[in-house]
Amino acid sequence: MLNFWNQHYLFLVVGLGVSLLSMAAAMIGSSLVFQKQSQLGDAIGHAAYPGIIAAFMVTQSRNPFTLLLGAVASGILVLILIHFFSKEPAFHFESILALVLSTLFGLGMVLMSYIQGNDNYQGASQAGLKTYIMGQAAFLKQDDVILIALVSSITILIFFMALPRIKLSLFDPVFAASIGIDSRKLSLLNLSLAVVVISVGLKAVGAILIAALLITPTIIGMQWSRNYQGVLWVAVGSAVVGSLFGTWLSTVVDKLATGPSVVLTLFFLALLSFIIGPQGLIAARGYQHD
Repeated sequence: MLNFWNQHYLFLVVGLGVSLLSMAAAMIGSSLVFQKQSQLGDAIGHAAYPGIIAAFMVTQSRNPFTLLLGAVASGILVLILIHFFSKEPAFHFESILALVLSTLFGLGMVLMSYIQGNDNYQGASQAGLKTYIMGQAAFLKQDDVILIALVSSITILIFFMALPRIKLSLFDPVFAASIGIDSRKLSLLNLSLAVVVISVGLKAVGAILIAALLITPTIIGMQWSRNYQGVLWVAVGSAVVGSLFGTWLSTVVDKLATGPSVVLTLFFLALLSFIIGPQGLIAARGYQHD
């Protein structure tokens, strides 16, 4: 009975934080998808991992805010590197992403191996650092959940405040420019929010799979609506459902990582949407027969 209530409490506390995280990620991800920048989320997620390990090496502390700063710094670094190399015509954007993603994630794994075998870090608690790779709700502490909820809530608020300008910039950039909206600044704001959301969500969902929380909900939304506002609301709803169900699975099934659980749930929602959604396969075949 006690175990049941412990699991129930863990699900409620962690579920609240992860739900807010998924809402923020779906909103930011919708803009990235329509800007054709969805691959940046994957690159940032992988690149943030060495920042977390580096922050631990410097401070020898697993304080959530300290590790968040390390992840954000690493995420900003990857954006600078991608921007620098993308200006060179000899480099393809996809090649740059693959190079930066694999190199920085590899660096994170090397740093993790180094501190595990180094006597200088034996006094510091390394437990839980590996959960940043795949994500594990069971390892989330109260401080982690509070930080996730706080950062996600601020991100959601900022996104809603900028939403009218974001929509104009996405779908009518000429008119947006004519009334003084700077699309480059909005893109920079969106990428900055993406870095923060990805960084704060790594422990819950994991570096490898955090990009799915950005991209998949929007793909689901696009099967149900042709309107950006409709896509956005469906994306947010599906992200919350996927994150809650995935978190619940990871709390009741021993040693089941949160990241894969959430991503698989979103995948099945996407598959169902591809089949029965108003913009899905069945509807498309119906239009063809008509």
